[in-house]
Amino acid sequence: MLRAAFALLFSLPLSAAPLQILAIGDSLTEEYAFEIPFTAPVSDSTNANIRNWPELLRIFRASEADLGLPYEGTVLSYPDLRDGGHPLNFGIPGFTITDWRTIINTSSYPNPFDSDFFLLLSYYETRLSLIEQIPNADVVVIFLGGNDLKENYFNIFAGTESGNYYSNLVEELRDIHDFVFTQDSTIPIVVCTIPDVGATPQLYNSYTDPIMAASARAKIAALNQDIIDMVAEENAKAGHNVDSAVARIDHLTDRTFDQSPFQLNGSYFTLEGDPENPPDRVFARDNFHPSTVAQALITNEIMEAINEAAGTSLTPFTDREILANLLGLDPDQPFLDWIDGYTVADTSMTGDSDHDRLPNIVEMALGTPPDQPSSPISGNWLPTTGLTWTPDPLAADYVDLFAEESTDLDSWDPVPQSRLLEDNGTMTASPPVGPTSHFGRLNALPR
Repeated sequence: MLRAAFALLFSLPLSAAPLQILAIGDSLTEEYAFEIPFTAPVSDSTNANIRNWPELLRIFRASEADLGLPYEGTVLSYPDLRDGGHPLNFGIPGFTITDWRTIINTSSYPNPFDSDFFLLLSYYETRLSLIEQIPNADVVVIFLGGNDLKENYFNIFAGTESGNYYSNLVEELRDIHDFVFTQDSTIPIVVCTIPDVGATPQLYNSYTDPIMAASARAKIAALNQDIIDMVAEENAKAGHNVDSAVARIDHLTDRTFDQSPFQLNGSYFTLEGDPENPPDRVFARDNFHPSTVAQALITNEIMEAINEAAGTSLTPFTDREILANLLGLDPDQPFLDWIDGYTVADTSMTGDSDHDRLPNIVEMALGTPPDQPSSPISGNWLPTTGLTWTPDPLAADYVDLFAEESTDLDSWDPVPQSRLLEDNGTMTASPPVGPTSHFGRLNALPR
């Protein structure tokens, strides 16, 4: 009986251990729990209320990935530059790419009589700890450069940076990448592009000349392309049997520049920080570090790059998950705000108080009122005409409209893209050519 029980136990599938991620970074990577005051509200200055990407993985993807255990919750838990937190998290606030290159090159015990002895000793100890921990990792993430750009943004903006400034940053990143590769040539490596710090309110509101700002943005975009090219060059070298990947952190700062207002599924956010770090702010109260919503998008970019480099299946956060679980917001707030502007008996998405056969969610998507009958869909479900409608552009951030067709009013399929026509914001869906009996409809769902 005992032998049968053991056989049953070992025949059961074992759940995979969480992916172990080692991070080389700065304050964007060190756990925000250790980065008070800017991560805590003014009203409770000892308790951080925003989270960064290692913390989001630990809290919301614990079964998939973490940065090592046990998590040390007290400061000075490690004999090096790490404050605490995960043992595989080498996020050191304030450090630049150049600082990290100095760490990996501090390969001998410093001279005790050197005026910088204690600093060099901390570099030496950090390098030893890094070398010790790399074999415990399944993938390494290198996320640096924000401090480099911040320190030099005046010159970047003014066009007075040195001629080799950007190429030096790329080569120093290459050195860090190659250091990791030298320690373990089988470990996948993710190199992050550098966030454009000009998108932060701290700098955006100080450097306002539009022509110079556009020039600075273009130079940082070119720098990130050089980083992408550098990783491709490393992958092409002999002996690189495991390709490195790039996490496009610059996608977030591009979005900060270009999306106005910043939104997830129609829930709008304010870029500027607030003393209380509320969940609807993109930046922390220091107006430089990304808040939880931005860090969630950073986490997605990192997870997708890890999946590419390591062949894993880490699950990115959906917009609705970010809103509901990470931020504690109602992802359907756009609909609730819209329906609140009308007096109707049934305020649900499927309600139809005006009896025009358009559910409230479709009324919202088409920009028609739910309290009086309307006919926003024209035409007939015939090959020569089709159905025509005009989506409301504001509602489109929150709700998706789908043209669907059926032969039996029971099973519905999307109308193929080849039979959808858009003309100045107006959509037309046409039925298939032929005698088959078809029905057409519009369906709407929250994103």
